[in-house]
Amino acid sequence: MTNDILNFYKTAQLREFARKFMFEVKTLGPFDQDDLIYITTATLPARTIAVKEMKFMGWSGRIPGTVAYDGNDAWNVTFRCDEAHNILRKALAWHDEIFSIQRSGTKFGTPRNMVATLALKTKDRTQDHDLYTFYGIFPTKVGEIQYDITDDGEIATFDVTFAYQFWSDGLALHQGAESENG
Repeated sequence: MTNDILNFYKTAQLREFARKFMFEVKTLGPFDQDDLIYITTATLPARTIAVKEMKFMGWSGRIPGTVAYDGNDAWNVTFRCDEAHNILRKALAWHDEIFSIQRSGTKFGTPRNMVATLALKTKDRTQDHDLYTFYGIFPTKVGEIQYDITDDGEIATFDVTFAYQFWSDGLALHQGAESENG
């Protein structure tokens, strides 16, 4: 098959393109569905397999090593602010559960039952075609909100940075279960 404009166009019609706005955060700690629609940006982070050198009689080969979840200490989500700052309060309360000035301490331990789910949507936004689940997630930073009395009405936003242990692709988990069962 040749790489020409007609072939490109036919393939594009069949496969479509992923669009940056076609995502939804479905679950994230204490935030409910009404809060989650205020999320404007999130990223699908990288995953890297380490490459290990293997030597034999003067020859150097490469074999796969362990997996690393790049950026699992700084997954960033941007929220629009609701007028009453309810979402900001929830973010700060969750953050306060980790370390509280009032308690003069922290809640040490492995985060339990804290997951976030990011869904990539089909072109008509009616179906999820991939689900990514972040395990052991907790907030590490609740960012600042910029205010400007000379602004023309821009919606205020703030970032929340999360750490997580690892993420899994729902499609990969489903395919893995199929291969184990059959």
